Amino acid sequence: MRLLIISFVILFFAPFINAQCDNFTLKQEVEMTENIAIVQGLSIKGDSVFVEVIKKWKGDSIGKYVQFKLENVLSENYRIDTGKTYILFWYNGISVDPCSRSSEFKYAHFEYELNSLFEDYKVENVHKYDSIQYNKSNIFQSDTSIYDNGKGNYAFYHVEENELKSFSDLPKPLSRFKQRNFYVIDENIETTKKKYDVVFAVIVSNEKPEITTDFKKKALQSLFK
Repeated sequence: MRLLIISFVILFFAPFINAQCDNFTLKQEVEMTENIAIVQGLSIKGDSVFVEVIKKWKGDSIGKYVQFKLENVLSENYRIDTGKTYILFWYNGISVDPCSRSSEFKYAHFEYELNSLFEDYKVENVHKYDSIQYNKSNIFQSDTSIYDNGKGNYAFYHVEENELKSFSDLPKPLSRFKQRNFYVIDENIETTKKKYDVVFAVIVSNEKPEITTDFKKKALQSLFK
């Protein structure tokens, strides 16, 4: 019950917190921020969380590992957890401003813009970087299982647009509160041109669509257009 109340408080006040943030462009934020990097949470020691720098655009003073204060869920500062990957904008302190563009890496879709703004960015851990890039581009989860788009033939029926979409053309997940959700429509479907291991309905909503016979028929018909 306590966790439910805390979650409600965060959801309720998040719009008001965001409304108070200055709306800087990416270029303006880059110019004002001392450090910009992709990091991965490693471990917690005392009241600190230690992260590994995977890719760095800005921050001459930061090394391979950085220490941040461990924030609680109601903190005014951005919270970093172990086992997750982030793109962070921060000053040479021990906390991250929640008004910055800092976010979980899978929700950040401006990496190529940072690459164009910096000529001397550096990938510090190539193996981990390739891995998180692959996961961001290929791994997705339905309401029941995890899938790898690089290791299967899948079809994606975009519910809002009522048409078949390639995986790369699906709407991007922008935050943990605005994600795309995948629901299995059918399996092992074969057309004259291609065989699909799974056909998914994709919708940007937390409300699961009613998978009726007519809904399935509409989704499967899109494969034959």
